[in-house]
Amino acid sequence: MTKKLKIYLADLIHDRHIYNYSVPLNVGYITAMVNKKLGNAVETKIFKFPDDLISSMKSSKADVLALSNYDWNVNLNKALIKIAKEINPKVFVVMGGPNIRKKPEGVKDFLMNHSCDLHVVNEGEDAFCKIIEYILGKWPCDIKKTILSSGIKFPNAAYIEMESKDLMLGKKPDSAHEKNIPFPSPWLEGLMDPFINNASFPLQPLIETNRNCPYQCHFCVWGDFDLTKIRLFSFDTVIEELRYIFKKSEHQFNLTIADANFGILKRDTEIAEEVRRLSDKYKVADRIFISQAKNSVKRNLEISKILGKRCIPEFAVQTLTPGVLEYSGRKNLSNEAIKEYVEGVKKNGHEVMTDILLGLPGETKQQYIKSMKSVIDYGFQRASVADIRLLAGSVMAEDDYKKKFGLESRFRVIPSAYGEYGGIKVIEYEECVRKTSTMSTEDLLELRLFNANFFLLYYIELGRPMLDFALKNSIHPIDIIAEISKKIDENQYPLLSKYIKQFKKNADEEWFNTSEEADNYYLQPSMFEKIMKDGFPKLNYEYAAKLLTNNNLKNEFLSLIGQTIKEKLPNQNYVINELVKFCIQRVFTINEEGNPINNKQDDMELSFEIANHLANYINDYAYNNIKDKSVKTMRKGEIRDHFASVSVLKNKNESSSIVKANKDTKVKIKFDTDNEKTGWLNYQIRRNGGDKDIMLAIQVVLQKNQKAFLRSWKVQ
Repeated sequence: MTKKLKIYLADLIHDRHIYNYSVPLNVGYITAMVNKKLGNAVETKIFKFPDDLISSMKSSKADVLALSNYDWNVNLNKALIKIAKEINPKVFVVMGGPNIRKKPEGVKDFLMNHSCDLHVVNEGEDAFCKIIEYILGKWPCDIKKTILSSGIKFPNAAYIEMESKDLMLGKKPDSAHEKNIPFPSPWLEGLMDPFINNASFPLQPLIETNRNCPYQCHFCVWGDFDLTKIRLFSFDTVIEELRYIFKKSEHQFNLTIADANFGILKRDTEIAEEVRRLSDKYKVADRIFISQAKNSVKRNLEISKILGKRCIPEFAVQTLTPGVLEYSGRKNLSNEAIKEYVEGVKKNGHEVMTDILLGLPGETKQQYIKSMKSVIDYGFQRASVADIRLLAGSVMAEDDYKKKFGLESRFRVIPSAYGEYGGIKVIEYEECVRKTSTMSTEDLLELRLFNANFFLLYYIELGRPMLDFALKNSIHPIDIIAEISKKIDENQYPLLSKYIKQFKKNADEEWFNTSEEADNYYLQPSMFEKIMKDGFPKLNYEYAAKLLTNNNLKNEFLSLIGQTIKEKLPNQNYVINELVKFCIQRVFTINEEGNPINNKQDDMELSFEIANHLANYINDYAYNNIKDKSVKTMRKGEIRDHFASVSVLKNKNESSSIVKANKDTKVKIKFDTDNEKTGWLNYQIRRNGGDKDIMLAIQVVLQKNQKAFLRSWKVQ
């Protein structure tokens, strides 16, 4: 009897520090298709963690090793291929994923300089099956020789022909042009079961409902650039997958709907309704992540209303500077349409966030700052700001594009993407834009601290009530952020000044001209040992963690915001001081031992004016009007804890003590009134490695839930 072909498929991540990763759905689809078509002749197994793969290869050699290829596992894959070939020199290595240039010359260059034997380009299910079918037709055989000397152009696959050294690059399979995606579900086949409830390293579930993207953003590698028509997974299958995920999950999770434009199809509202129903029933989803369609305002509003507070939809604009995004292959909705959408979401009592990219071709420093003002003016609840990563499969990474727009790039460590595996030290790097024809390297460095302060004050809302108060008094929050990003008085703010100097130093020195140069520095024994022990910071999140764990530093930071506003509003000193005190007390105090978060209730008195301002800050999103059914969708730590404004209380209860208040009246509020939230936060810190590294755990929790460390409170 012929031995079964043993295939190991891996979507590898670095797991030496807990970080925000998902189940291996990608290789799950490949495996499900292989099992369906060729199950009797093959033995397949899926891996997420490097040590598990190494252990299995040592105990039972793989004939074919298939690896996903992303920019966060480039060097990890190289290390595992080296180990695999030491264990079995005849193992045939196939890679697939977006981290490869799309032009034929780029594909050939990759294969000529990489230890993999073949790379699947674009969609992989049918492509990989065709390759395995061909191998099985010759099995048992020397797979590498059989494939590389065949001269066959396999669909969506590329390899270097053994003798001629020509690139063999196949066309797309027929399935790539079909509207309906025919691949079996890895969820319903049970292939994700070993990963969804992993206790030692939490992995988040994700689901695809469609593929491809009608937009051709030059910084993106989502989908196939030659195919812009949306292709669909079976609606019934999607619904069954969602039910499977919610029913099987033993822990709280964040669900990602991994579509480029959720809401682009009519059926997406029905899918959203099922997600909402399951969330209400099982109560295991902390948050639903979606990337909304770029041109479907009405449906986006409907989906936002359906999903409620468990989902802050992401409506990515990248920039609000007119004309700039067109250089990157996309055109936004008109500014008026964007405003209409945001206003509609807020009218429903919900929030919406956006993405902003720093370093877009054609945008200047001044235009960028003006664009950030527009983010606030348009009413986005927050914005995620990021440097542009030059992804290998993107148009922006091609030499002709970089030359046209004067793009220069450098490399830095990807946080938590490092480790030692099988005796091989590995660190991953991201390549980011560090200069354009319209923005200098110095501009980008100056904006780094600006973006960090925006992140702290507006994204995770440490000082948001103060910024809202400034805006109410005709002072733009971005002007405040720009000012505090300049030089700080060392005598008045000694701890903060010292930290900012280190922040700027780290922000400047983290960059290297090449990944090889970075390796030469970080792979030195002493440096690598330091990284493994202390981690490598994601600077904005590390800044946040420092403020959350150092009360004196936090007090100086928030006092600086208050002082900056007072200088512009000299007659408002008293109320601004109250706001500073409120913002300080509103943040949890984190303990190093025992439960990091204690449910220690305390209270403070506020003036009538500030109480009313804070009420309006909360009522901005009409949370006081949410019906009981919608309240159930609120996720812990993400909502603004609600108390009604003075006018609302007056309408509801004429006997309210606040109603009878005048401007000299004091209003008392109590913090930490939600025991459930405190327990939830302690659980999240422990689940994300807080017992070993509280600083890193805080950063991971903040990535999942931006307002997790803001205390609950109410009027007494």
